[in-house]
Amino acid sequence: MSKIVLGMDIGGTKTHAILADETGKILGEGVGGSGNINFIPLELAEKSFAEAIGSAQKQAGIDTLETEIAIIGIEPKPDVLHKCINRLARPKKILRKEEGECSLVGGLVEKSGISLIVGTGSVGWGRNAAGQTHVTSCWGPIGDEGSAYWLAQQGINAAFFADDRRGPMTKMVDKIIEKIGGPTLRACVTPLYTSQDFRREVAQYAKIVMELATAKPPDEVMKGIVDEGAEHIAHILATCAEVLGLHSGPYRVAAGSLTIKSPYYFEQVQTGLQKRHQRASLVMPRFTPGIGAILIGLDLIGVSWSEELLARIESTVRIKPD
Repeated sequence: MSKIVLGMDIGGTKTHAILADETGKILGEGVGGSGNINFIPLELAEKSFAEAIGSAQKQAGIDTLETEIAIIGIEPKPDVLHKCINRLARPKKILRKEEGECSLVGGLVEKSGISLIVGTGSVGWGRNAAGQTHVTSCWGPIGDEGSAYWLAQQGINAAFFADDRRGPMTKMVDKIIEKIGGPTLRACVTPLYTSQDFRREVAQYAKIVMELATAKPPDEVMKGIVDEGAEHIAHILATCAEVLGLHSGPYRVAAGSLTIKSPYYFEQVQTGLQKRHQRASLVMPRFTPGIGAILIGLDLIGVSWSEELLARIESTVRIKPD
């Protein structure tokens, strides 16, 4: 009977669950809502886990799921979720790994380097050849500069300033009214602030900020916010590299979600990083953090990352880095 590994990537916006066997074949994948218990109630996180693992199990065609190991890529300790994981996946062992480690391994298929996690939040996570690790940013809603939440927060605030005449006009005012349903920006405030999953809802406005910033012609207010965000991300990555001593030679950074989705943001971050370290490279990730969790799990049960195994993952994986 084949050994099944469960890999999970738990972010502020979504939960990604993957089931794979020891040959690297991806048996099933599923996605649920946010499972980050730092920002949402436990019952919502459990619902997201059930949704993601249940979908992966259904796709795999497995009636009774039993797994060899479960690797959970999440920032807060998932101990309170163990009961839920045991019920859904019956793993022999559950291990928490930092989201950054899963992103590094998935993105570079290496154990050292830097990963950029830039979705709802922003994190620079690195590990050097000696095994030392360092994290920059990852402070949550008060920090996380350059993240989707930060870009959206800055964009929405700029719209507030424009509406009450404290700042320059921006098309973001009309975009928020259109999204929420107006009739005025001030009338949109209560629906915006009373969302049950406030951080996730706000982060969705980053897409509008980015669209306005890269339009032809651009909305200059939104472009300024995006450019500042890219500088913050470059600073996050450069600092992480310097603490770990990686900047003395060439090093690679696995790009994160926002930089994957926006070529403009990718280029701005790359430029900002190379101003600091000429031999640094921001690269598109080979796999998702969820696959990174799978690779970590396979390594822990004695399966090496051979080219044959990696090719099998690539040929059977459904959800690509985004």
